[in-house]
Amino acid sequence: MVQRLEPSLLREMATRLSRHDRDEMAIPSYLHPNPVLRWMAWRRVEVVGRLLQRTCPPGGVVLDFGCGTGVLFEAALARADRVYGVDLVLDAAALLVQRRGLGGVILVPAAEAEARIAENSVDVVVAAEVLEHLDDLAATLGFFRRVLRPGGHLLVSLPTENRAYRFGRRLAGFTGEYHEHDADSVHAALAAAGWRRVLRRRIPLPGPLTIYEVGAYQP
Repeated sequence: MVQRLEPSLLREMATRLSRHDRDEMAIPSYLHPNPVLRWMAWRRVEVVGRLLQRTCPPGGVVLDFGCGTGVLFEAALARADRVYGVDLVLDAAALLVQRRGLGGVILVPAAEAEARIAENSVDVVVAAEVLEHLDDLAATLGFFRRVLRPGGHLLVSLPTENRAYRFGRRLAGFTGEYHEHDADSVHAALAAAGWRRVLRRRIPLPGPLTIYEVGAYQP
């Protein structure tokens, strides 16, 4: 079960971030006055959170790569003893850790992740709304493979970039084209690198209304 962050906490996080980082962390979507758009934003988090709890063994270790606000930390800690939260900007996640007293979370700047997270030490890697932004997927996927233990899982959430997704972005007030990849191209890169998809979820529905895809992979 994913515990939603209170609007007051999200607004306080927003005051500590640039507009770009607020958008990247989906804070405007979580707070959007349109209930459908707000539901969609939380729905993808809830789907990933359930998969995380399903794939993480009791007492396991989770790497939340691109953790943003830390919205998945508490879902991870329901199973894991340790959660690494990795991001370029950790201000929002640090506020959540402080307010909720999340002692099992270790925040790691993205530039230090490879040095600080040991090989074969992680049970689940989560990359939610992250991989579409990266121009060098191969290097990141190689890092994930190194840190995952045998039998571990990579969970990804990605935009489809289809008409429904683009319409939703415009409705939510987002502009610009800054994604390097869509869900299909990331899946192709994962498959080419030897990752096997073991589970697939489409949000909200399969077909042309799929706005986000969530997948579980194993190397």
